[in-house]
Amino acid sequence: MFQAYNQDQNFLLPPDFKEFLWENHESIILSEIIDSLDHSALLSSYATAADVKGRPAYNPVMILKVLFYAYMNQTFSSRKIAKKLSSDIAFMYLWGNNKPNFRSINRFRKQRWDFLEKLFIQIVLKAQTLWLISFWNVSLDGTKIYANASKNNCHDAEKLQKKMKSLFDQADEIDEIEDEEFWEDNLDHIPEELRTKQGRDKKRKELKEQQEKITEKKQRLETEVLKKQQQWIKQKRINFTDTDSRLMMMKRKDWWVGYNPQILTENRFILSTRVPNTAEDTGELIPSLEKLQEQYDVFPNKQLADAGYASELNYEFLEKNKIASFIPHQKLKVDLKDYHYNQQDNSYQDKQWNTYHFKQNISKKQGVEKEKIKRGRPKKAASLKPHEIEATLYVRKTKQGENKFLYVNKPWQKLCKNNDARLYSEEGIELYKKRSWCVENVFGNLKGNLWFERFSLRGFHGVQIEWNLISLAHNLKKLISHSLA
Repeated sequence: MFQAYNQDQNFLLPPDFKEFLWENHESIILSEIIDSLDHSALLSSYATAADVKGRPAYNPVMILKVLFYAYMNQTFSSRKIAKKLSSDIAFMYLWGNNKPNFRSINRFRKQRWDFLEKLFIQIVLKAQTLWLISFWNVSLDGTKIYANASKNNCHDAEKLQKKMKSLFDQADEIDEIEDEEFWEDNLDHIPEELRTKQGRDKKRKELKEQQEKITEKKQRLETEVLKKQQQWIKQKRINFTDTDSRLMMMKRKDWWVGYNPQILTENRFILSTRVPNTAEDTGELIPSLEKLQEQYDVFPNKQLADAGYASELNYEFLEKNKIASFIPHQKLKVDLKDYHYNQQDNSYQDKQWNTYHFKQNISKKQGVEKEKIKRGRPKKAASLKPHEIEATLYVRKTKQGENKFLYVNKPWQKLCKNNDARLYSEEGIELYKKRSWCVENVFGNLKGNLWFERFSLRGFHGVQIEWNLISLAHNLKKLISHSLA
């Protein structure tokens, strides 16, 4: 014997969608969390009922719930989200007798992105009230995400200018051929309306108006081309599909166009996000911390990061703002422990008794943006702000008459020493072990569990919206799991 099975069973009364879900279902808890947030700014951004012409807008809180739940369940396309509204019970519960089409969902995602930032902050602060985060030990890292573009659509300025020149040359050749074929001396090709004075005057007036329009259009096009050329010269290499993306080596060791999103985390919660297009991490620490301070009016007490963020500029910033740095650096090229300094004549002596005499003080700029292209692959590009580095150069003569130089940067040496004293202490070693657990696990969840490896939207504006959404989805999943614990 089997239990009754009838797919055409009718219901006497319309059931509540909650009856098909568990009381602790993810969608129900998500709805409760979203309802507890402040949506006044979002709701007031819509027109009042008296001003609405035509069909009223969908409730934005409903679309928020649908979007968040979709990103929490590996659904990023607006068309796929709209399809889920008819096939998934949890989505049906969240849309509550509404059914927005994919255009409404996508329009909301693009137009209300600034409110997503505010909601992101609210959710982080909610986690703080639950003692899940404290802004105490914060970790920073970045990961490469593929752009919605093909690397084959990348071009550099030289090739583009040559291509444009060849197109202009082709246009000139066509003009010459047409001039030869339709030359005014060839009377057989003169139309009948041009054989009278009245007809010629009329045609001349028409041609003059047409010429003015062509000239105006040509000037506008030349202005646009000039602007594009300036952008190409500045950027060296751009992608026509997504002009903000850059060619970089991805995590799979393949070259593709993408972005390098940065996250600040604590206890596996994402506190703040940024989406730059530089492959290097060095210049991203300061802007990431400045954004954190702008959002929450607080700096972390301790900052953890990998060696990719080690630089004199970063160490100086952390020390200036009283943030303890736990960032390993490359081995110092010059370790002053191996040299003896003679203050009387301002010289250094190495272990082999070779003496380096003072030559000059050096002041150079570090972090000026550079980007060199070779064989279609960009070399390392730094995005640091120009920064004055003060150092001293010492020199000694060898027996062969050659000059050997000693480059001494005392501020950098001091910053490294202070950082190493913290990092390699017992507390620092234990603390740094938690860095990968805190930040790498987040990337593992975003890419491995939520399947987010490629952006759907394009440009800085679009990718920041998507990165905020997937980060919100991650934080909401963490909040829900703690609610169920």
